[in-house]
Amino acid sequence: MVSPAFPGLFFAFAGWVLLLFASVSPPAWTAVKFLSANAGSQTTVFGVLGQCVVGGACTAKHVGYNIAVAGASNVNTNPTVLHHLTYALILHPIAGAIAFIGFILGLVGIICASRIATIFMALLESLAAVIALVVFVIDMVLWNLVKNRLRDGGYTATLGNANWLTVGAVVALFLSMCTSVCGACGRFATGRAAGERY
Repeated sequence: MVSPAFPGLFFAFAGWVLLLFASVSPPAWTAVKFLSANAGSQTTVFGVLGQCVVGGACTAKHVGYNIAVAGASNVNTNPTVLHHLTYALILHPIAGAIAFIGFILGLVGIICASRIATIFMALLESLAAVIALVVFVIDMVLWNLVKNRLRDGGYTATLGNANWLTVGAVVALFLSMCTSVCGACGRFATGRAAGERY
């Protein structure tokens, strides 16, 4: 018999993986990015902990960084507000870590047929979903402001795939929360069905 916690576990895993990919963005991995900006022949990509010039150097990894587009020196992309918003990008891995802990509790709920573990999974997944939603709103504000400043300066900029990974994570985590709550109300195996010996 499939555990009532399984659908919540599946969506928790999906949300965690999507947030993991969004978190491993430039300067660690340039294939996943929040914004790609083109100025002349140079392309700059932005991530959670820094930025990279494609085929060139990357900034050091740290929370909060100065947004600078290579080749676009006439555009001020680093006012105080934008700089401070980059500090909030650390919420991606934080939401991912909370989703992972919820996933582990979901595994415990399935393996041990534990209703309380499923309830805790639902609570953690709801917390992760709210944090992921908040950071997605911050992403949209930050990267659209930078994109518009670059376009006003005559350069091209496009939102990257990390934004859509975050959207997928938000949806998966909300589905995990809903299915975990329903699963916590489901029938858990007890007695011989749970493998107990008499």
